[in-house]
Amino acid sequence: MDYELMIPDSYHPSVYDINYSLIRDNGIKYAVFDVDCTILPFDDINVGDDLINLFDYIKSLGIQSVLCSSGSKKRVEVVGEKLDINYMYGARKPYVGFNSLKSLFDDDFERKKSVFIGDSPFFDMYNAGKINMNKILVDMLIQGFNFKTYTNEFIRAALFKRLRVYGLEEKKYYRGSIER
Repeated sequence: MDYELMIPDSYHPSVYDINYSLIRDNGIKYAVFDVDCTILPFDDINVGDDLINLFDYIKSLGIQSVLCSSGSKKRVEVVGEKLDINYMYGARKPYVGFNSLKSLFDDDFERKKSVFIGDSPFFDMYNAGKINMNKILVDMLIQGFNFKTYTNEFIRAALFKRLRVYGLEEKKYYRGSIER
């Protein structure tokens, strides 16, 4: 496995800390967001005003956004409709291909003008790296105890330990070239 594909271009505490204006100024026109533990805690479908306002702001910058989640249709559809954006459920990350993502956008989706934003070095960053997209990692949003979240948190911790060799450390945030 090529661990370098898991190294994000930028790393932030949350989706609210990303400078979307700068990434737009650096050529990003398309944003793909994970749902579970990235924009909402796992199994939470309560889309609040803060999240709606964030996606409205991103849209006002001219960045097209979509959701790409391995979650169920029942869950992802509700979130996508509340945010008024396209979505993919049951995505089986990290096996999502470029053409599957391309089909979610209205116009000519380009890898180099896109960014994948997620909480998992493996499921999100590795998938984006495999298809040559820009990558932004955020910390997991956790609410209560859930076995799946606990398992993913364990995997994430093990990956962070392995990825230290490549300079990625948990909670050591940085802005990469797409935010300068």
